[in-house]
Amino acid sequence: MSLGVIDVGTTNIKLIIYDDELNQRYSETVNVPMLFPANYYVEQDANALRLAFNHLINTARDKGVKYIGISTYRASIIAWDKSGNPLINIITWLDRRGLEIVNKFPYSFMRHLPLMSSILIPTSPVTQVLWLLRNRQDLIERARKGEVFIGTLSSYLAYLVSNRYVNDAGNEALTGLWHPGNLSSIDLIYDLLKIPREVSPEVVDNVHEFGEANGMTVGVLIADQQAAMVGEGCLSVGCGKVTNGTGSFVDAVIDRFRLVGGGLLPLLILKYGGSVFYGVEGFLPATGSVIDWLVKLGLLSSPQELDGLTNVSTQDIVVIPALAGVNVPPRPCARGLIDGLTLNTTREAFVRAVVEGVVQLIGLIFDKIKNYSRVDVVRVDGGLSRSALFLRLLATALGTVVERQRDVEATARGVAALLKVFRGDWSLNDIIRGIHVNVELRIKPGEERLSLNRDVVKRIVEGMRCRA
Repeated sequence: MSLGVIDVGTTNIKLIIYDDELNQRYSETVNVPMLFPANYYVEQDANALRLAFNHLINTARDKGVKYIGISTYRASIIAWDKSGNPLINIITWLDRRGLEIVNKFPYSFMRHLPLMSSILIPTSPVTQVLWLLRNRQDLIERARKGEVFIGTLSSYLAYLVSNRYVNDAGNEALTGLWHPGNLSSIDLIYDLLKIPREVSPEVVDNVHEFGEANGMTVGVLIADQQAAMVGEGCLSVGCGKVTNGTGSFVDAVIDRFRLVGGGLLPLLILKYGGSVFYGVEGFLPATGSVIDWLVKLGLLSSPQELDGLTNVSTQDIVVIPALAGVNVPPRPCARGLIDGLTLNTTREAFVRAVVEGVVQLIGLIFDKIKNYSRVDVVRVDGGLSRSALFLRLLATALGTVVERQRDVEATARGVAALLKVFRGDWSLNDIIRGIHVNVELRIKPGEERLSLNRDVVKRIVEGMRCRA
């Protein structure tokens, strides 16, 4: 058991250990508290995370791990001192405190500088740095003196294992301070926003010798969704990925870096040895959580009950399950909508209509992504991907073959695969051709009929607006 992966999520941190054939041999999860100190503030307890990280590092060593890689959630900010002690809690990607920053910028400023409007969004790390500039000037001054480091969660964990202020290219490209296309700092942003240059780590490849942790070599640092793309073997144009957890991340490979709009996000998937892989991503905030909501209401006994709804009619019910807003198209204030209920409506019909609504909202993202790249196959992972009915509906909605691997932990598997590259067992070309991919289920479009029309969904969602 020589390959270890530490996967840091928003609510927990996992250790997964693989053997040389990438079979899982050990798994352990430690929960890390989320904190909500004020409206729109969503933090993660930094001290608890550091303790959990160190515990899992020690466990990996005790289990005989020799090489370890790290994946993290993205778009976060934390400050720490030279000893690695956190000075603030982690400002997570769910945090909206940046609204107060963005709303103070004049409309003309944003309109005449399109780059600013794509970077200065409430959840962007650069916006969180601006919040620190205005609210924690003490940290900024100490950063200027070299006493404090400010960066993403990935750069903080890299510091803990290397004592170096570094970040991987994919995570740094999502800060708004480093350009994924020309692979350099965005001087305009630093200058216009008066951000000190000291808030600028060394940017390195995802596969890189970051340091040693308790005798184990740390050879990979990568963001979670990018790692999942690697785990799904999606590094060539034509491949897409849908991760179905609490929400759904919809990704596809594109041939080069492109600025995208309409709620989509450009990605630097992987940088290694002179090769750079790009993608585009859309996010639906609520998918698995919608199924949990149905369970909470008593309409499902468990998510597993979904598969019993094969060929059930929706009885012409229309459900738009936008319970946490919609990102594509950008409708953050969108909420759920139900139409067509009658005295004859059954529980099964309503639940089926909800699931069809979910897959069609994913379909809206997919339609937008296809403006930038073709997608011939979609590989799925995440808890909701265990439902065969959901996947059959998804294949029909997307009009594309959907595949599921035996191992649905695509993020950790992607890190483990890159560790094999780091160790010299595999080449990058091996990863590109999917030597590590093991598909157990393949679904073609049309195996399950959809009643809900996507054009109807699109018109309804586009008509949703924030109330004054």
